[in-house]
Amino acid sequence: MTLLRLGDRGDAVAVLQKMLGEKNYKVSIDKVFGKNTELAVKKFQTDNKLYADGIVGRKTWEALGKRVVAPVPPPPLKGVQGRQYVSGMKLSESGIQALFKLESLRGVSNHLHWPGGKSGVTLGAGYDMLERTQSEIKQKLISIGIDATSAAKAAEGATKSHKDASDFAVQNKNLIDLSRQQETDLLRLTVPHYETLIKNRITVPLTQYEFDALVSFAYNSGGVLNKVTNDINNGNVGDAMAMIKKIIYSGGKVFKGLVNRRNSEVKLYLEGIYDV
Repeated sequence: MTLLRLGDRGDAVAVLQKMLGEKNYKVSIDKVFGKNTELAVKKFQTDNKLYADGIVGRKTWEALGKRVVAPVPPPPLKGVQGRQYVSGMKLSESGIQALFKLESLRGVSNHLHWPGGKSGVTLGAGYDMLERTQSEIKQKLISIGIDATSAAKAAEGATKSHKDASDFAVQNKNLIDLSRQQETDLLRLTVPHYETLIKNRITVPLTQYEFDALVSFAYNSGGVLNKVTNDINNGNVGDAMAMIKKIIYSGGKVFKGLVNRRNSEVKLYLEGIYDV
């Protein structure tokens, strides 16, 4: 199955435009998925009682009459089913596993480290101490089984950035060695803040995998979370996904790990496929 959205080009777009035309939706066959094609897709989706996001996935292709053979992704583990408002949603178990894979690296994340860029001293799967207090850090580390002395010393990394963060992480690298379970426990303690960021911004119903993708993005959003969530609220999902894929810089340079992460998050939002 070919997933199409605003900005795509090629023969698959021409096929889409031809099928829309055959159903009396006026659009030029120019192989370019531009604004006019997106508007036609949204109109078709609305008329056929589909979610009008302007993105041509399995359900839209099927409604157009195209046979789709791609299997439907399995539902997320321990998540809600169907599309619903986000106020009662939490990151699913599949979402936890996918986020852990993105944020953890054995030999690095289990110790104090500095990821670079605008990050602070970090521990575990993305527990960034830059904007946290020493008391908060100490309490959380003790709660996952770190002794009070080590927790207090690690908490001295609070608010440090750039060279100060790098130096502190290097000097205290061997202070803590988290087990995989401790890393996961720390992630679970960290996630609710990012769930709340999404709940406070999204006003439209989401599927579990869409919610999970946005929580993952909120973890490392490059300052554009409001833009992305506003686009989703306004039905401009294609614009939101395009913006997510632009947040690939760290310290002013393209970071391959972020490129892979953004592709994974967009794939999860659009297709429901967890990279675990």
